[in-house]
Amino acid sequence: MRLLKSSLLGSVAGVVAVAGAQAADLPVKKAVPVEYVRVCSAYGAGFFYIPGTDTCLRVSGRARFEVGYAPTDSRTGTGNGDLVGYRGLARINLDARTQTGYGTLRAFTR
Repeated sequence: MRLLKSSLLGSVAGVVAVAGAQAADLPVKKAVPVEYVRVCSAYGAGFFYIPGTDTCLRVSGRARFEVGYAPTDSRTGTGNGDLVGYRGLARINLDARTQTGYGTLRAFTR
């Protein structure tokens, strides 16, 4: 039984060593870089082409978060309520443009 175990472990170790040596000898090919995002300079800064189309798109916007604190002595009323108030505001703009036979077609969403 002990002979069987040692021979199995030895053969597995030999296979692993041979496989590792073969993997190290493989030639390494560099992949061709894929251009996922192409810059569209026809309409100004911030535009890029939608992949597979001739449509240029610009995504922009802003976000704002406000927090306010009111001490207990500055509040009027019964004294019950929150001491901290907050609100969040966000805006997103999408501007898509493409050339047609009649001129530039534009779609804008805010």
